[in-house]
Amino acid sequence: MAEPTSSDTELARRLAGALHDLRQPLEALAIYADLLTHDPAQAADLAPRMARAVAVAQGLARSLQDYAALRANAAALTQRPMPVPALLADLAAVYEPLARQKSLRWHMRGVDATLHTNAAMLRRLLGNLLANAIAYTARGGVLLAVRRRGTALVFEVWDTGRGMALRDQERVFEPFVRLGAAGEGAGLGLAVVRELADRLGCSVALHSRPGRGSVFRVSFRA
Repeated sequence: MAEPTSSDTELARRLAGALHDLRQPLEALAIYADLLTHDPAQAADLAPRMARAVAVAQGLARSLQDYAALRANAAALTQRPMPVPALLADLAAVYEPLARQKSLRWHMRGVDATLHTNAAMLRRLLGNLLANAIAYTARGGVLLAVRRRGTALVFEVWDTGRGMALRDQERVFEPFVRLGAAGEGAGLGLAVVRELADRLGCSVALHSRPGRGSVFRVSFRA
C-alpha cells in the first residue's frame, strides 16, 4: 500500500476540520430539537435559530459537494451561446434580495454581448463570488459589472467589505483556507471558483485592500 503524501495528509486534515464545522450546526439542531420536545412553548423562539442552523449546514454541505464533484468530474463541458444580459438578470434575481436584506446597496452594469460558455458553471462561479461579497460586507454595497477590455470580456464583483492583505490574496483560493476567525463556511467557496475557472478556460484575478474592500475579475478571451 502506498504511503500517504504530505499533500494527502494536509488535505485530510483540512477535510476533517470542515467536517467538524459541519457537525456544529447539526449538534445545535439536536439541542434545539430536545428543548422543543420538552417545552413546545419555546417554538417561536427556537424556530428561527433552527432555520439558521439548517441554512449553515446546507451551505457547508453544498460547498463540500461542489468541490468534490469538480475534482472528480473531468468530462468535457457543454458550451452554448449565453446572452450576458440574461445571465446578469438571473444573478440579480438571487443575490440582489440578499444584499438588500443586509441593507447593502446593489449595483449592476452590463454590456450587450453573448458569451460562448457553460452557463450553469458560470452562474455558480459568479454566484460564489457574490455570496462571498455579501457575506463579508457589513456596510456599503456590492457591484456586479461586465466590461470589455480589448478583446476580453471581464466580469467584476466589487465589495466594500473587510478586504485582505496582499500575502493572503493567493491563499484564499486554496481549499479549506479561511482567513481570520473561523466562520460558518468550509473555506471552499473560492477553491470552487478556481476549479470552475479552470474548467471554463477563464482567468480569475483578485485585488484587495484591508478595510477598503475587494474586486474579483473573471476574464474571458475572445
